[in-house]
Amino acid sequence: MSKPLNLLENQTVTVDLPPDFSLADLNQYLDEVWQSRFFFDESITSESVNQPFLTFGQNLRTGETTIRAGKYVGFIQFNGFTIQILPKLFAVDQADKALKHLIWWLSYCRKIKFPFNNLLGNDEAIDEFPETLISYFAQFTNQLVSSHPYSQYEEFTDTVPYLRGKLNVQQYVTDSISKGNWHQLVCDHEPFQFNNRLNQIIKHVARKLTNLCRFSTTHHQLEQLLFILDEVDDLPATVQDCDTLTLNRYYNDYEDCLAMCRFFLSDNYLNQPDTDRKHFCFLVPMDYVFEDFIAGFIEFHMSTLFFRLTNQATEWLTVEEVFQIRNDLLLTYPDKSKLVVDTKYKLRGDKTSKKAGINQVDLYQMVSYALRQNTKQVLLLYPVAYGEQTAPVQKFTVTSELMDNQLIHIRTVDLSITGGTKEDIIFTLLIQLTQALNQPATS
Repeated sequence: MSKPLNLLENQTVTVDLPPDFSLADLNQYLDEVWQSRFFFDESITSESVNQPFLTFGQNLRTGETTIRAGKYVGFIQFNGFTIQILPKLFAVDQADKALKHLIWWLSYCRKIKFPFNNLLGNDEAIDEFPETLISYFAQFTNQLVSSHPYSQYEEFTDTVPYLRGKLNVQQYVTDSISKGNWHQLVCDHEPFQFNNRLNQIIKHVARKLTNLCRFSTTHHQLEQLLFILDEVDDLPATVQDCDTLTLNRYYNDYEDCLAMCRFFLSDNYLNQPDTDRKHFCFLVPMDYVFEDFIAGFIEFHMSTLFFRLTNQATEWLTVEEVFQIRNDLLLTYPDKSKLVVDTKYKLRGDKTSKKAGINQVDLYQMVSYALRQNTKQVLLLYPVAYGEQTAPVQKFTVTSELMDNQLIHIRTVDLSITGGTKEDIIFTLLIQLTQALNQPATS
């Protein structure tokens, strides 16, 4: 069994693919995934029908196949071959650290549904992202179904020789009396059933995942789950089935299980009738993850601070309403002063230079934000790579006679979103953000 291919965002690597592996088929699969947009930000608009995840080429010197990653992180599993795209904040040999951090960041995201946050409590290494997700689902659901089996009342209409529930008069007349079968009563009743829609969804997902898992231990866990659900009907399931299902309030534990089923069913290739398919992927744009992580972290840990937070405040740059700008966060303080906060998922270059590694285009963008939001304060937030130290806060000042020589203050702050334990990162990040978001001077 081949190890997963690990590469960083925007990295190009040379690969030695299995003899029967088809890059053309993989590219077609990714094109279809891109067009389906199941795992991406709904605000993404692109006319391109070609997938942006991977670019395939050839080394002109050696003739070997090359693969270049785009800006999306996650994994692609195709016909037994796994490709893991890691955040550029890590080294390529730090897959375990990178994937654990990614799971933690996603736990704060609001728009990306990722119901595997409790994986962080697991001390086992995450070397294969898709296998870990499947194994976690199998273990969690096995324990849940074994210790707290889910049964519910479901309405059925049956033809029986005795009255059960209430008589369905219309169907009784149509199906029985009209045919001379007076003794066949058509009744509506609600038995308390283990064979219900939720368990049917779980069984469908478990059976499909047996064809995606790569390790025998994971396969065995799924087989155990299928054995427990042996009495449940084998029926297909979709994302819509998960969305329309209403759980009994006494079974709140099953909400996480249903969320995981929805996650796996969101890949439309899991819904294909061909049970031998071995295609599965989860890919998210890392710039969006960074933005949503910071917003979610501030809302969760700093909600008592004295400012009002607005996410993704959108304005028109021109009176004609043709050029739109969207800053990530807008903070409004009690004295009505505002702070525009924009996240930049970039690794800054030479932080000791006069430009402090800041892209000049980003500075132009921040001036536009300040003008549109009528504020003199702008904050740029950057992540630092794993193991690197943060740079001192850098300040830039912009003035113009058109603004009566009022100053626009632009600050750049590094954030430590990686590190040792989750608790250490939270502690450090709270200090950094509290200092950065303190009500700025209005002078």
